[in-house]
Amino acid sequence: MNYVDIGCRALLTVVFAAAATGKVRHGGFAAFVASLAPIRWIGASARRPAALATVAAEALTVLLLWTPGTAPAGYLLAVGTLAAFTATLVTGLRQGTTLRCRCFGHDAGPVRPHHVARNLGLGAVAVLGLATTATTTMATDPAGWAIALLTGAVAGLATTRWDDIAFVLSPPTR
Repeated sequence: MNYVDIGCRALLTVVFAAAATGKVRHGGFAAFVASLAPIRWIGASARRPAALATVAAEALTVLLLWTPGTAPAGYLLAVGTLAAFTATLVTGLRQGTTLRCRCFGHDAGPVRPHHVARNLGLGAVAVLGLATTATTTMATDPAGWAIALLTGAVAGLATTRWDDIAFVLSPPTR
């Protein structure tokens, strides 16, 4: 494990753990299931299983990223999950369907192109992490570990607040 790998794992762990827990706490799961209704390719009877699969994939990603020897599988699961999310968002945006972002449990409003950008960025982090697992450089300095973990965790936390950041950085509306 090298420092880039550690940072990528930390970032993805914060994001996927926040996503999974946000969807299942305080009645959020029922709201998440309901938010899948506008997605045309998910029928009414498949919404709950799709929601369960989503939460399971997010939780399993976190587990695989930190279980010895399974980080590549965790990165691949992250890439696949993010690709499915992104394809769904892009399809919804192109069809003019109003999808609600319940990515972290709460209703963050309608899906916008910045959600697609967020997912593409997370996918790039997962691909980078996967690529770094092939290196033989071993991270041994405790201070380096701490910096990599902290940097990844802070970036992950910022990602979970993506909608707030996009709002603050967006031009004012009249």
